[in-house]
Amino acid sequence: MRTFFARRYMRRIELVGSTEKGLGIFVLLLVAAVVVAFVLQVATDRHYLFGVDEQAYEPGAPEAADTEAETARRSAGQEENPFPDPGLADWRPPSRVDRFTADNLYVKIDGRAEVYLQFHVVGLTFGVYRHEGDGERTVDVYWYDMGTPANALGMYRAEEPPDATPVAIGHAAYQVGGAVFFCKGASYVQVFPRRTDRADAQVSLTIAERLAAQIEKTTDDP
Repeated sequence: MRTFFARRYMRRIELVGSTEKGLGIFVLLLVAAVVVAFVLQVATDRHYLFGVDEQAYEPGAPEAADTEAETARRSAGQEENPFPDPGLADWRPPSRVDRFTADNLYVKIDGRAEVYLQFHVVGLTFGVYRHEGDGERTVDVYWYDMGTPANALGMYRAEEPPDATPVAIGHAAYQVGGAVFFCKGASYVQVFPRRTDRADAQVSLTIAERLAAQIEKTTDDP
């Protein structure tokens, strides 16, 4: 017994006209062409499947913070340089000053910013002292504004190692591995020489003394 579909819609091949056969072959060729084109697209262009349209989303907080930091860098050349001359032969103060706020501090000290935020850091001023005759001799200075002398001293104590050598700078200071750390008023300052020999350790100490002399001591210094 024939089924409903076989009885009404199935025809013998000899009853199918040439026009219908031609259309059928055309449709099959068209489908085959689409399949081949898709396979070639996938094989030759991985971005077709795995690429990301960057305009499909807006940048998040890290990108916005980076832009803010770059803006600070670009405008730094128009601001007064807060770093004093070291008063040393062949050494020059920073030619560029980078400033960061509490919001984008992680751009400069990623991984340590949270500790400074716990002590209510206000901002960071960064600069590099350079030796004119030797590009390997540089001294990085991180000058933190901690808002209050108590915050500055707290941050200083939090990073002070037990084997540090005390030095007479500011309210409290020490030197370790050639680097100098001190706090004075609301400022907490780190002076890092690239080289740790005795000569550049002395350069770092001199720079720290010049910086401490420039920082205005507040009346509520502990």
